[in-house]
Amino acid sequence: MKYWLVYLLFLPVWAPGQQYSIKVNGGYGSGLFNAGDTIHIWAREEKLTETFQNWSGDTSWMINPEEWHAIGIMPPRNVTVTAEFQDLPSGAKLTFERMQGRDTLKPVQYYFPPKGPTAKALVWIFHGTGGSFHSITDQIEGTSIVKKLVANGYAVAISESEESTYRRDFDGDGNLRWRYVASADNVDMQNIQQFRDTFVARGYIDPLLPNMGLGFSAGGAFALINGWFMKFARGVSYCAPGSVGIADKSDMPSQWFMGFNDNHPDVGKAGNDTARIISAALDQRGVCSQFNLFPPSPCYPEYFRRISGIDPVLSAQIFNELMTMGAFTSRNFPKLYPDQIKGIVLTSPSKYPALSSLTAAQIIHLDDQLIVLIAGHHVQSHFNGRMLRFLDEACGEITTPYSDLRSPLGFELWPNPASHRLFIRLVGVQDQKISVQLTGLDGKLIRYYTRDHHQKESIELNLPESLRSGVYGLRLTGSLGYRNSEKLTILQ
Repeated sequence: MKYWLVYLLFLPVWAPGQQYSIKVNGGYGSGLFNAGDTIHIWAREEKLTETFQNWSGDTSWMINPEEWHAIGIMPPRNVTVTAEFQDLPSGAKLTFERMQGRDTLKPVQYYFPPKGPTAKALVWIFHGTGGSFHSITDQIEGTSIVKKLVANGYAVAISESEESTYRRDFDGDGNLRWRYVASADNVDMQNIQQFRDTFVARGYIDPLLPNMGLGFSAGGAFALINGWFMKFARGVSYCAPGSVGIADKSDMPSQWFMGFNDNHPDVGKAGNDTARIISAALDQRGVCSQFNLFPPSPCYPEYFRRISGIDPVLSAQIFNELMTMGAFTSRNFPKLYPDQIKGIVLTSPSKYPALSSLTAAQIIHLDDQLIVLIAGHHVQSHFNGRMLRFLDEACGEITTPYSDLRSPLGFELWPNPASHRLFIRLVGVQDQKISVQLTGLDGKLIRYYTRDHHQKESIELNLPESLRSGVYGLRLTGSLGYRNSEKLTILQ
């Protein structure tokens, strides 16, 4: 299991000294900083026909150069980085039609690569409670996720639960959502199979193409529970732990993105803890899992340009009004939820002319973005790179159009960031001697370890206490000739 939380967000700034510059091309966050400062930079807004790809330039100080919101520790030098974007395939867009399900016509959106059955996998996207087939793609964050998949060779299909189509609560649980019952007569699962059969019959996909599931809230639980029952190749859940019942049954590689401040009554801290427990249980059984706890994110004056119709001037005005009302800390982290902000604006609308000028549609998107910033109950695109990597290479399993190939020396680090102790779990590796080299990002050797590895055992390393906080390299070499490397963040 990989357990991620960006602790750097909560670190104090180091004592001031010589300052160094960061120049951000194609994004935001340029400025002067002290070595050791925690740094946030952001790519500019995505266009409709592109997706953020990665940062280029001097990125060795970054923890996550594959994310549009990158974080790292300021090095003792001037750096320049550039946000790189990837165009979507020519003419790429979701096609809508009403397609025959088990019992009725259902709304379906889908995309398939233009050359027929050459996709890596078919990713089914599942909406949350009370949602519909367009709930995810109506949102800025959801659209960004879909574009990331489309640009990187995945087919995508989106429909809705049977209860959502009929607007009837068939199981009497008080909600309109997917049925979690893992049984062959589950109408939601039968609809998915019906749609897939139609895609195969039309020649859109190869019959052997893997299924994957990705969902938000109730849709995330469905992706984990029912995706396992339907033998999906991967399952990804945003803001839903799933059921503890899958902990000792599922063999599906599973990934969680849980919000640090999720206050949904069905989730909250208890739900986050449940997700962590399930992930750990899967890992103990040798099933690939990755638990991610999404932390709050700082805001910046250009952030609201992500919303259609908001230009740089209006975005900065919104930012300033939110800061004035006390919605952000001195470091621009959010303190208030959207309902609290609305109450303040309604009480004194004349004090907040920019916020009061927004259209109903813009207010909906503004609420969404504020929930994402505070790490509440919402799908989010800040970890798109991590999500894509999991679909592509979950714990060393590489996704190809027709098969999964296991990397000879896949491994997972926990925790990362680390302090004094590090655990390394090797995936799909035969018994052999493993050498571990801890290096600086310049390749200079800091510490050398050797360990005998036996399957299902983790390697435990004690890290040098003299190491300063920063990003380091970790290189593993096996006695059978295989090797791999990863970045490791040290927080002392």
